[in-house]
Amino acid sequence: MKKILLIALAFMTMFCSTAKTQTNTGGRKYLKIQFSQPLGEYKDFYNVGFGIETGRMFLFDLGIANGVIVPGLDISFSNISLNFGKDYNYAGNLTTKSGVLLNYGVKVGPMVTVGITDGLVADFAIQYAPTVVFSLGRKGINPEKFEKNIVAEKSGYSVSFAHRVSLKADIRYNPFLFGVEFILGNTTLNYNKAIIPELSDPITLTDKKELGLGTLMLNFGFTF
Repeated sequence: MKKILLIALAFMTMFCSTAKTQTNTGGRKYLKIQFSQPLGEYKDFYNVGFGIETGRMFLFDLGIANGVIVPGLDISFSNISLNFGKDYNYAGNLTTKSGVLLNYGVKVGPMVTVGITDGLVADFAIQYAPTVVFSLGRKGINPEKFEKNIVAEKSGYSVSFAHRVSLKADIRYNPFLFGVEFILGNTTLNYNKAIIPELSDPITLTDKKELGLGTLMLNFGFTF
């Protein structure tokens, strides 16, 4: 155990001596283009999408490891993403057409940036991400499999709210950046029309559905 601690201490000393002290730590604005991959049940109903994000990192040099490690606050002022829906078939009886799902939100949370070499840094952040979710959906059914009083095709929209959490890591080589981000959370879609299937026997229709919004994001952009 003592040897492990000595090796770890030697590694940290070597890292701090070779890594570069960061400059201009007062703040960095950023603009990101995003490619979003829905996860879990989310991907059953929606395809890969895209988005755009603007924000700023507020960095505070506290002299940690000679300025190599700098804590801060990451605030995203605007994050908009769009995913187009898939057709989802239920045993040949009913097809839902998810239309589009538009997310708009902000993010705020602590971050830390680590200087790797001259001009190259890594950023890590965890953020709270309140999000407004707009969804458009439509159902179409095989009328022969349902009672006559069920309309064969109907559409509706939903506006809901989601409490989400973002975990992200970026690599910056000014002015460019790229990174990966996981976003976790869920929302309740409410179309106010019975267009969402429930997998009962027989299949019934409802107007509300809880949907997980787990997403993997790939981010490309620049700082200024």
